[in-house]
Amino acid sequence: MNSSATPIRVGLIVPSSNVTIETELPALLARHESATFTFHSSRMRMQEVSEEGLQTMNAQRERCVAELTDASCDSLVYGCLVAIMAQGPGEHRRVTAAIREQLIGQASMLTVVTSADALIEAIQALGARRVALVTPYLKPLAQKVVDYIEAEDIEVTDWVALEEPDNAAVARIAGERILA
Repeated sequence: MNSSATPIRVGLIVPSSNVTIETELPALLARHESATFTFHSSRMRMQEVSEEGLQTMNAQRERCVAELTDASCDSLVYGCLVAIMAQGPGEHRRVTAAIREQLIGQASMLTVVTSADALIEAIQALGARRVALVTPYLKPLAQKVVDYIEAEDIEVTDWVALEEPDNAAVARIAGERILA
């Protein structure tokens, strides 16, 4: 790792109860040999993964973007996949555009990505046309995720909803349960 380089500041917009992305993303990016990263979070209040909880959480996005702009981040990551996908097909494009519009005149050079962007782009980059899916969400929200992915011309051949409404409990789902 190149420790003498100026670190790339990654701003994370996350649900208040998410305790995974702030450990998983640094571990993933630590593998990048030619850059160093620092991580700066702004949280949107959310405890229960429900339609109402997600809408309330999403309403806090602009505040989080403003806070992370104050921290001079180089990139912004909107880290709640279901919050995007529950709003309907193509929502990741709308949210990314809304964040970029908010940044006009402030930090227009920022890279903006949502976890929904990242998932769809990764599947497409792999050339995959069919996927199977395991989600921690309740079945109605999991179905919205399936519909969203299929609207991007990716067939979901099978899916499982682990039915966990408590977002804090999602981080504690055992790997064995996911693989079952």
